[in-house]
Amino acid sequence: MVTSKFIITRKDLNLDQVVIESEGLTIGRLSGNDLVLNHPTVSRTHAGIKEINGDYWIFNLSKANGTLLNGELVESTPLADGDLIQIGPFLLSPTYTSDGLALTVEMSLKPLPAETVGTRPLEIGGEGGKTVLLSPEAQRMKPTPKGTRRLSGTGLLTGMLPQPDEQALKVFWEKRQREAGKLVAESPLKPRGKRRLGKAQFNWRPTRDLQRPWPLGVFSWGAIVVTLLSVVAAFAYKEAYSPGALSAPHARAELAIAPAIATRPNAGSCTSCHALQASIEQNCASCHTTPAFDPRVSEKHMAVGLRCVDCHTEHQGVNFQPAVVANASCISCHRDGVVVQGKALGTPHGGTLGYPVQEGRWVWVGISQAEWQRKGLPGLSSQFTLKEQFHLIHIAGRRQGRANCTDCHQAGFEGEALFQGVRQSCASCHAIDYQVDDDKEAGTGCISCHAQHGEEKELRASMRRAGQ
Repeated sequence: MVTSKFIITRKDLNLDQVVIESEGLTIGRLSGNDLVLNHPTVSRTHAGIKEINGDYWIFNLSKANGTLLNGELVESTPLADGDLIQIGPFLLSPTYTSDGLALTVEMSLKPLPAETVGTRPLEIGGEGGKTVLLSPEAQRMKPTPKGTRRLSGTGLLTGMLPQPDEQALKVFWEKRQREAGKLVAESPLKPRGKRRLGKAQFNWRPTRDLQRPWPLGVFSWGAIVVTLLSVVAAFAYKEAYSPGALSAPHARAELAIAPAIATRPNAGSCTSCHALQASIEQNCASCHTTPAFDPRVSEKHMAVGLRCVDCHTEHQGVNFQPAVVANASCISCHRDGVVVQGKALGTPHGGTLGYPVQEGRWVWVGISQAEWQRKGLPGLSSQFTLKEQFHLIHIAGRRQGRANCTDCHQAGFEGEALFQGVRQSCASCHAIDYQVDDDKEAGTGCISCHAQHGEEKELRASMRRAGQ
């Protein structure tokens, strides 16, 4: 951008000449302008003067207060020697010099109103009381140094500029206005009410756009009321929060199982399981820890984060038995396609849910000495053959008196009859809901062989497929 020189003479302040070098001279009330005219009728950045192709142009930058040139409102037009610019009560006389543009500033005693437009001579009283006779039409025809014409067809004095130059000048003056402090973003803190009088106008107070739409007390009392209603509903209307009725064992008011597997009856209490001080798992373990029952699970299940409620669900109805782990709890993880900690579990027992078979035969691999002792069997497990171990578990163990030979060998004890119906007999005993569909078991009891709670938690089956 080209830097121009402006020589300012302030007769209204009796100041010496001041030389300003600028790309464009800004005039206004703000102290950030190049030429400051301090008066209420002068806008913050009122007008600007810039050199364009050898001519100095004046630009009106105020929408509220107009700029007069020779008594006519101006938008943007070139200046000529002998012109008279009026901004508020100030009169500016431009003169072209070899160095730049000289401006003489004085204050008028009788300033023209901004809307004054006409063709008759005008009388303007200067500081010295002299009268300046102006003819707007004659002044409009005065030539500029470069011969640029001044037009007034739209009611505003203008000059002809190419469209790209107009856009560039618009951007230029917007930048200068920002520098002078004109284009400051509207603040949400700006009061929107009427201006007050006296000292009250300096004591600013916030408008309603800064006030809370609702008082804090409304939300506080609302939260208290909702909390009280929730507490009352939790005790008076339990069913409103429960997805289903409690099971009969948890609804009892006395311990009906001997030996006891719980320290106290639940009696339908919600807070026995759902408490703020501890989780459901902790409450389950604290209640179900007795000399006859150990609530701990195997290390393998603890490693994968298995919890009590993953198997023992509640709120499934009065007839539901939480102590009986349904097959759905076990096979929800132990089935093909499930991977836990990088290990594929797969469907157990060769794809069936009963005892493992291979070519129609079961293979008994025996049990460990620890499990042998836990079942109360005599001697050492190594002293007995696999066949003897199998029969001792069912006849001489803790289930003594509950299993007979004919319970399994219902077809007889000679030849092929020895094995007929044995599979169905075992599955019917070790199943919660046994059904036969195309010779495939459904609903066998996993925990019949795979103990979870107690001293022995090896999670290995009493019978499994050979080679597994």
